[in-house]
Amino acid sequence: MVWWLRFPCCSWLSVRLELIGGLITFFAALFAVLSRDTVDPALVGLSISSSLQVTIALTVLMRTASDVETNIVAVERIKEYVELKQEAPWEDPSHPAPSDWPTIGEVTFQDYQLRYREGLDLVLKGVSFSIRGGEKVGIVGRTGAGKSSLTLALFRIIEPAGGSILIDDVDISQLGLHALRSRITIIPQDPVLFSGSLRQNLDPHGRLTDEVLWRALEHAHLKDYVGGLLAGLNHEVAEGGENFR
Repeated sequence: MVWWLRFPCCSWLSVRLELIGGLITFFAALFAVLSRDTVDPALVGLSISSSLQVTIALTVLMRTASDVETNIVAVERIKEYVELKQEAPWEDPSHPAPSDWPTIGEVTFQDYQLRYREGLDLVLKGVSFSIRGGEKVGIVGRTGAGKSSLTLALFRIIEPAGGSILIDDVDISQLGLHALRSRITIIPQDPVLFSGSLRQNLDPHGRLTDEVLWRALEHAHLKDYVGGLLAGLNHEVAEGGENFR
């Protein structure tokens, strides 16, 4: 879409630059005619030939300036990422997670506070509650009330401004990010499917047996559907799951 908009803009600019170049050439020729008795003919020829090159020079100048302005965005993005504050350590050997953690799945927020950036107001202000393992809880509220912020807090996408989150009595702020994010998961509203086999989408690391995969499909009420596919778990998934819609 952006490229299609650029073409008419370039055409519009070319017409205007040609008009400006033509006017410069016209006035140079007019000046030469009016001053034919006082101006050296060699100077007249030089001025007219130079004016004929103005259009090309203006076109190159404007397009170069436009390209620089467009591409400088990439430099700004790189600068933004270079200055971005680094996340917490991926691994923290001093605070390893128990091998079977979490076992119960009890989640406790203790006076939890969260802000999206230093200097901004708190999004979550002293939130405290506890969810027992296996319990199903719905969080409701208007837009901007902080529902998504709770999810970001659980995965430590944003670090807390105060308070703590405990999962099975383990403070998640003391764990490495890999230990935390590899032990919990999220099911988004809009699922994402990648190009490849259905097996690769279900088990990207290839660690699970077919029995486990079929059991997961059964729990999701998809066992009969996948079982009806010719290739079963090896069925090829189109990009974005287009062939599953």
